[in-house]
Amino acid sequence: MVLLTKSTTIETYIPFRIILFCWLCLLLSPVMAQVKFSAQASAQQIGKSDYVEIQFVIENAKDVGSVQPPDFPDFNVVQGPNQSSGMSIVNGNMSQYKGISYVLQPRKTGVLTIKPATATIDGQIMHTNPLQVTVQAQSSQNSSKAPGFNPLPDPSWPTAQPPVDMDEVVRPGENVAEKIRKNFFIKVEVSKTDCYLGEPIVATYKLYARLRSDSRVTKHPSLNGFSVYDMVDPSEDRVGVEKYNGKNYSVHIIRKTQLIPLQPGDITLDPMELDNDIYLVKATAGAGKTPESGFSGLLDRLFDSEGAGTPFTQHLVIESKPVTIHVKPLPEEGKPADFNGAVGKYSLSASLDSKEVDTGDAAILAVTIKGTGNLPVINSPVVNWPAGMESYDMNSKENIDKANAPLGGSKTFNYSFIASKPGHYVLPAVKMSYFDPSARVYKSIEAGPVPIEVNHLAKKKNTPVVQPAPEHSRNPEWFRYLGWIAAFAAIAILTVFIFKESKKDAALKAEKAKEAAALEKIAAASIKTDPLEESRAFRVSGDYGKFYGSVNRAIWKGVSDKLQLPASELNKLNIASGLRARGWTDDEIIQLKNILNECELKLYTPAYNTLDVERLLGEAESVTHRLTV
Repeated sequence: MVLLTKSTTIETYIPFRIILFCWLCLLLSPVMAQVKFSAQASAQQIGKSDYVEIQFVIENAKDVGSVQPPDFPDFNVVQGPNQSSGMSIVNGNMSQYKGISYVLQPRKTGVLTIKPATATIDGQIMHTNPLQVTVQAQSSQNSSKAPGFNPLPDPSWPTAQPPVDMDEVVRPGENVAEKIRKNFFIKVEVSKTDCYLGEPIVATYKLYARLRSDSRVTKHPSLNGFSVYDMVDPSEDRVGVEKYNGKNYSVHIIRKTQLIPLQPGDITLDPMELDNDIYLVKATAGAGKTPESGFSGLLDRLFDSEGAGTPFTQHLVIESKPVTIHVKPLPEEGKPADFNGAVGKYSLSASLDSKEVDTGDAAILAVTIKGTGNLPVINSPVVNWPAGMESYDMNSKENIDKANAPLGGSKTFNYSFIASKPGHYVLPAVKMSYFDPSARVYKSIEAGPVPIEVNHLAKKKNTPVVQPAPEHSRNPEWFRYLGWIAAFAAIAILTVFIFKESKKDAALKAEKAKEAAALEKIAAASIKTDPLEESRAFRVSGDYGKFYGSVNRAIWKGVSDKLQLPASELNKLNIASGLRARGWTDDEIIQLKNILNECELKLYTPAYNTLDVERLLGEAESVTHRLTV
């Protein structure tokens, strides 16, 4: 009975699918357009410093074999090949396409020809049409305004990097834990695992991801046994794209630091621990299975949607593997007596703030060490002071670039000293030794000697100035009348002055009142036109999804108003070049880019954090203020 039911079901099911397929063929037959293989350019006329995007597009093909692009002898390939595919349904008409694109920059001016591309499509060899691009010496705006193309992104935008091969769909029968293990992990990269005592090494903790997640560091490595100098701000999310095992991963630099070993022996870098909420999609039944042959298999392929499914979150704690650093002691052979632990490559200089001083007056000897290595932990060199001189204070000042590997820059030691007796002195040469790990030898350097003149301090005598006593004489009679006249004149002048000042004061008060009213209007206008007013309201109400969307709209509107660009021309190349022309730095452009990217990401991965919201709002305030000045 069971077998009969199964047989009856099959007999009635197959005709139904055949009928359905026939209806599909009837519906789609007007739409099944002829296979096309064409070449398109984002602009027909560009400047020599501009970029043009070339696309080779295959439309309505069932089977696409190898695609052979032409050579570009007259262009530099800046980006590509970039692949794209898709399907669109407009007014019931379905069309499919696949494309390969390149971003090119011309090497010369003139009319440049791009030869046809070749591909095997549905078993036949097809060619695209050739293209001609006119290149002028002057820059042209057409290359960045062509509709339907994304021009070359600015290097400060992440779109300049290759796309990440995301793999968040869990197909039937696929092991979730194994999928996460392959697509989500931490790696620790060290510049070397074998070094000398005091020799800096670089340790970088990276998160490799082909899955979307909300991740938090729950355990930092202790890094005991090292002096630690971070090369990037641990609070920043430095993101790039790297190829690993043949696939592109989104790589987050969690921490990048320089470590100076303080003791010989084996020192282990402890693991870093991450707590993660990983966002996956569970494919619906039938997705990813091997299709059957015949009509049934054809229908399965037509209706199968590999990306369709139910989203779910997997909580996971991962940690990096410990790494052991073997620290070798510095060799005893050839070690100078004045060696104070400096490891690297250095130079030494010495100078005085004044070449001539008086006895008892303070002078300063500045000894500067420049170079690369364990500069921060180097102690002050010994100065052998001549008889009659005494040092009473020493301070140091560093100018070190911690982003450089190994640490590089300068360290200056300022010695304050006095001379008790006059005369000509010579400060002996200041010497120091260091160990060069690349050459594996000790080296000695020196600065000086430095001469100085100490003068006898002459006592200064203050001779009082005696003023002659005024002579008293009797004023003549007419002099008294002249005094009265002068008094009346002074009173009259004072009266006129007071009158004029009162008028000025009244005018000044009126002017200040106007300014105050104008400022009140400006303040009122600024309050009314606060671009982030809506965003603040969503933050207060806790509607973080709408908050990110509101911030995103506010930034795009601010950029449009700032650059006076319509929405159709708001692409990242125009934005970057426009803002640079208005004095924006790369750091400011990157900050704007990071805000937009974070907002867009949160629209697809709704994992919200109050601290992230507050931080993003502060950054958005800074950017919107910059856009309005």
